[in-house]
Amino acid sequence: MSRENRTLKAAVNAALDHLGTRTPGDALGSEADLAARLSISRTTARGVLAHLAGAGVIAWEGRDKTLLRAPCPEDRFAPEETAPAQERAEARFLEWILRTDLAPGARINETDLARQIKVPTATVRDLLLNFRTSGLIEKNPNKHWTFLGFTRDYAVEMCDMRELIERAALACLTADPAHPSLPEIREMERLHIALLARDDSAMSEFPALDARFHRIVCEAANNRFFDEFSHRISIIVHYHYQWNKRDEITRNRAAIREHLSVIQAILQGDSNAARGFFDDHLTTARKTLLASMT
Repeated sequence: MSRENRTLKAAVNAALDHLGTRTPGDALGSEADLAARLSISRTTARGVLAHLAGAGVIAWEGRDKTLLRAPCPEDRFAPEETAPAQERAEARFLEWILRTDLAPGARINETDLARQIKVPTATVRDLLLNFRTSGLIEKNPNKHWTFLGFTRDYAVEMCDMRELIERAALACLTADPAHPSLPEIREMERLHIALLARDDSAMSEFPALDARFHRIVCEAANNRFFDEFSHRISIIVHYHYQWNKRDEITRNRAAIREHLSVIQAILQGDSNAARGFFDDHLTTARKTLLASMT
């Protein structure tokens, strides 16, 4: 996908976020207004308007632009279609970690991994170097790396930090009834309900959805250190969960329901309930992780 296409699709999603705050029938601003609001060029703004008009979200006749209907989740482009190259590489690496059964002590070759996730070897090296800071991987000679696994003390410390950061982030999210993360939370509700309705074979898709949910919560705090921690912790937690398959389907379905309780409380504006459900979920996540190490 070209950089221009990613820029356009990201701008479409940003425009949909804005239109979600408007009422059908509202007159919309000019191309220049849209370009300024989204920090894009007028050429890209025209592309966004043309796309939205083609999707039936807006009517565009000359200088007149009108919102025809409220945006829906199906109007949005998926995150993998809009993310920068580095983020897409990280997503592929995370997916590889989630889908590959690696036992502690397993070796990873940079060249082989680059071929499997279809990114340059230099990018793989950067990803592994970043992941090494977690303390779960070490560098060996000749482009080889080793997974170390982790101890119970490591897991307890990691859960302590996760709960501290994510509770603070959720407080930021629930404190603002018009928080910019709410459209993503609505999308999370749709995706969780859809996954819960599918059969057990679909439960393998949950770890990636779980990582996305927790990342959205962390990003709501608009704190770069929270974001960095969230990304690393998702790799560690879900790698370990995937390696231990015991009761995987049951615990994934339970986690989906816990997520939905948090999500729906957020969308209903009930901050106390959201925090209570989230505390319950973090407690379950800690117990599940520690039990999986037995």
